[in-house]
Amino acid sequence: MLRRIALALSASLLAGVASAATLPSNLMLPEPERAARGYVESWVFNIELTGDELNGMEACRKILAERGFAPTLSKTATTAAPSLHFKIVGHKAYAQASTEADDTLAALQQAKCSGTLSWTVSAKAARP
Repeated sequence: MLRRIALALSASLLAGVASAATLPSNLMLPEPERAARGYVESWVFNIELTGDELNGMEACRKILAERGFAPTLSKTATTAAPSLHFKIVGHKAYAQASTEADDTLAALQQAKCSGTLSWTVSAKAARP
């Protein structure tokens, strides 16, 4: 459980600081000691895009849909922030480390959609 939280936090923090240096597949590598004991993990790659204009985010929603992330759209507004905000969230599970996750992230960054892009990788126990 602690490792899962650490992976998600490190990915979130590193995404803003050095997104080019840390790739999702780097976080999906098993720890050698745990793997030697037969512990198996799978991975969930979560992507979130938030912004003020839905039209500027549509290309990224399409990329996520094409790559199997099943993106969902939510709209929010509050009394404190009455302007409309949009959020597109998608996730995909991987049985092992995959550069497909890296390719998806690169495609989203190249699309230069409006809004803020964030991502996390979390580990979960898998059946051996």
